[in-house]
Amino acid sequence: QVNNADRLPEIIGRAFSVALSGRPGPVVVSLPEDMLRELTNATAVSKIKKSCAHISTNQINVIKDELEKSKRPLIICGGGGWTDTGRDYLKSFSESTNIPVICAFRNQDLMDTNSYAYVGDASFGKPEYIKELIKYSDLILAINIRFGEVVTDAWSLFDFPHPSQKIIHTHISETEINKVYHCHLGVVASPDSVVQGLKEANISKKIGKDLERARSDFINSRKTPNTIGTLNVAEICSFLNINADEDAIFTNGAGNFAIWSGKYLNYSKEHRLLAPQAGAMGAGLPAAMAAKSIYPNRQVICFAGDGDFQMSVNELGTAMQEGFNPIILIHNNGSYGTIRMHQELRYPKKISGTNLKNPNFEFIAKAYDFGYFRVTNLNEFTSAFKKSQRSQSGIIIEMIADIRDISPGKSI
Repeated sequence: QVNNADRLPEIIGRAFSVALSGRPGPVVVSLPEDMLRELTNATAVSKIKKSCAHISTNQINVIKDELEKSKRPLIICGGGGWTDTGRDYLKSFSESTNIPVICAFRNQDLMDTNSYAYVGDASFGKPEYIKELIKYSDLILAINIRFGEVVTDAWSLFDFPHPSQKIIHTHISETEINKVYHCHLGVVASPDSVVQGLKEANISKKIGKDLERARSDFINSRKTPNTIGTLNVAEICSFLNINADEDAIFTNGAGNFAIWSGKYLNYSKEHRLLAPQAGAMGAGLPAAMAAKSIYPNRQVICFAGDGDFQMSVNELGTAMQEGFNPIILIHNNGSYGTIRMHQELRYPKKISGTNLKNPNFEFIAKAYDFGYFRVTNLNEFTSAFKKSQRSQSGIIIEMIADIRDISPGKSI
């Protein structure tokens, strides 16, 4: 809290330093109303430069020795603080050593989906091959991840507090090391420095059979499932993989609708994903506005559920005010789908409070100067999306889904 206007530069500088250091995140600075009326001759703070720890040569050598001794190493990567250079080193290091890479929940944009070293993501509803890769690995190189409920599959993949897998955990923030599981080696360092150091260490290449098997399992896991309704979001994601811009930014909120894009979208070096990891419904829309404010000329595609969209629909006012033109895909299944799924699992036939009577999304689009399309299948989506790409205004594409298609390959 700023109680003296003369201290504004000091406290603002400290806030930016805290926000940029360790695990990046927001900082709240309280400005009392009486202080805001004060005058000051204080000099504005200079630009705060980001600083972070780098991995040492000794630590690289220890990791190198452990990787070369291991029989079934695995990389799980995630978190913030990566740059394009770090992503490049991650890809080249994993490919040069034949070590499989799994991205943590909603961090799929860290690794090129088409890289032969990429084998999937540790998200909700993990396929069995992902669970087995994690559970039976003899060495897990956990780069910048947090060992939370999603990555660990509700804490089932690791023994507590000493996992049977040997874990080398690197993280940009010291507060994450040994927070849940005790690791063999903990390193506080930026992810970029870790993967760069490992790539330059010339670690011997592993036999590629385990990687080939895992990569094959990954490809098989992404086969387009059948759906009960005419809308198949897996097909739409396959279309976007070919037709979205090469540097498109994807965003999504929270809900079962996001499982489809999380599973079937491809990410290359230029793509980015902005998505919540803590069930924040409505997060996709403000994330799309943030992306457009920084990169107004890049294509921004937001996946939203019908309930999810209504959590932050007011963000369309920002788009209209600032002239942003994101493409918003509303997955309309007339339900809070995730809650409905759990109701069906735990209390079959006892549905309560999850059916949605939705507003007219076309009227909402028009009210905010957005274009609008309503689609029920891939052919209609294809036409709508191609028109959306040429639009100077924002676009809402309402995708009518069958509630029975509750998630990929599963129905209620």
